[in-house]
Amino acid sequence: MNPHNSQCNLDVALISRICNADESALESLYHDYYARLYRFIGRTVWCDDLIDEVINDVMYTVWEKAATYNHQCQVSTWIFGIAYNKARQALRNVGHFNEDSLNGMAIDNLEFGVADAGLAQLETREWLDDMLKVLSPDQRAVVELTYFQGLHYSEIALVMDCPENTVKTRMHYARKILATHLQHHENPSG
Repeated sequence: MNPHNSQCNLDVALISRICNADESALESLYHDYYARLYRFIGRTVWCDDLIDEVINDVMYTVWEKAATYNHQCQVSTWIFGIAYNKARQALRNVGHFNEDSLNGMAIDNLEFGVADAGLAQLETREWLDDMLKVLSPDQRAVVELTYFQGLHYSEIALVMDCPENTVKTRMHYARKILATHLQHHENPSG
């Protein structure tokens, strides 16, 4: 049995239950998607004060609009589409975003005496976050959805409500920007 298909079937079943006002189904869906949404929204808005608010807006929309899910894409694609739109709206509402706001978040969760492997993983994560900060929110969303959520360009086009070629263009420019930034990071003198 393919675990991906099993998860897709579970998601569809939860959406069906949500259509019947089953709060426990929403709670299960929230639990299943929280970490993925947290990472995606966090890397899109770069403002930890907004992340949970946006997640709650996403899940409220899922609750309100579950009956509109039309099975033309996976539930995860539909949810990430809602998340992308809610994250963009949050950025518009604040008028700007604080790029430094996530830097301390992972450090706050460290406990004294963390093993070297954990510290190396934290440093890698911080480095990656710093690299992604040079991208626009749309470019970060494409990178996040591609590499961290495993979506195909066609699914990302649905999420971002744009042509697939726009997704490809955003990824192309994101890679170029990251390559340039990486080159300067490795050799700061030029």
